Amino acid sequence: MMLPDTLKEQALAGAALLDKELQEQAKQQSPHASNGLSAVRDAGRVALAEQVFPDKKVEQWKYTSLLALQDGHLKALADKTSSTVSAPDFGGVTLTIINGRLPALLPEIDGVTFSQEAVDQSAQAESVFSHYNAATLRAALTIKVAKGTHVAEPLHLIIISESDSPASAAVRLHIEAADNSTFTVIEHYVGSGPTLCSSTTSLYAGANSNVQHYRLQSETPESLHIGELSIHQQRDSRVASYQLMQANTLRRNNVRVWMNESGADLVMRGVFIARNKTHVDNQICIEHAAPHCTSDQIFKGIAGESGKAVFNGRIHIHPGAKGSDAKLSNKNLLLSNGAEIDSKPELEIYNDDVKCAHGTTVGQMDSQQQFYLQSRGISAEAAKRMLGVGFINELLMALPNERVAEWARDWLSASL
Repeated sequence: MMLPDTLKEQALAGAALLDKELQEQAKQQSPHASNGLSAVRDAGRVALAEQVFPDKKVEQWKYTSLLALQDGHLKALADKTSSTVSAPDFGGVTLTIINGRLPALLPEIDGVTFSQEAVDQSAQAESVFSHYNAATLRAALTIKVAKGTHVAEPLHLIIISESDSPASAAVRLHIEAADNSTFTVIEHYVGSGPTLCSSTTSLYAGANSNVQHYRLQSETPESLHIGELSIHQQRDSRVASYQLMQANTLRRNNVRVWMNESGADLVMRGVFIARNKTHVDNQICIEHAAPHCTSDQIFKGIAGESGKAVFNGRIHIHPGAKGSDAKLSNKNLLLSNGAEIDSKPELEIYNDDVKCAHGTTVGQMDSQQQFYLQSRGISAEAAKRMLGVGFINELLMALPNERVAEWARDWLSASL
């Protein structure tokens, strides 16, 4: 049997396993089947049965293999309900999700409502993994910030995926910041073991809203993560999204931003590090669908030993998007001859009245700088670490949240 067929069979088995689990819970009058979850799961299962899992012949999966999933992650569900995994304190309000299960009590923030409502994201689903996520949802979380609300402290979502054997955990987040609101949300993915975190996040920024969004991925190297992030911006909204990640057995991030109304502004910054035999693949697409919108992306990647990093950044200027201003930069650093970085920036422009720029570089560590540090009594390993941190420090220092910036410097420095 071909790998795509095998994975599809295992994914459908995982959905059937959840059905059985829910049937047992229904006998005990469990609430998990309510709040629209049943309809989302049913739709996901139907779509999953019709989809084909990609192989490396598919252009967007050319550099990423799904062989790691053949161990059975898709057909088993992570069942731990507690965890000893620790997470840093970034201040504000904290909510912990363990293997796709929400806590019994949701937080209370003035002007913000939390619910277990499952929002149908099928219209924006671009991959078979979005449908798998829907088909295997135990719970979903919807967060709505009221019109004109200013939330001073961040909301820290700690998302734990943990299992002792190959299994998966599905997480679905839907965040709405209404007109003229201000909100900061931190998605922090942690966990251990051979666990696949299947995540989908949709973020809606209303007119003249201001949203800071952090996506931190610090699971252990043996874990896996396949995630979808969609951002929808309305008139004069401002979104700053920060993507920080260490590679693991398999990490894939599909990010798509829709600039739906004029005046929308996007700032996106990213750091990804692949060491040893780990893998990370970022697929970013910015849709300039309305006039006079601006987007500014800077991503930096580092790969060492036999690590592999992939970055594909696409800017799509629609016919009516006059006055668009879009920039994309991806700079990468190779630490060894055995490492690999595949970078492809793309521009697709259908309007002449625009300003667009894109570029990518892949280079090695400066031997003269390393020699200089070692000549001052610094060991070779320490010198490489200092140069690696210096390469990404520009982005880390610019993070608005000082607690996140301080944690990220130590975390990413340790990975170098």
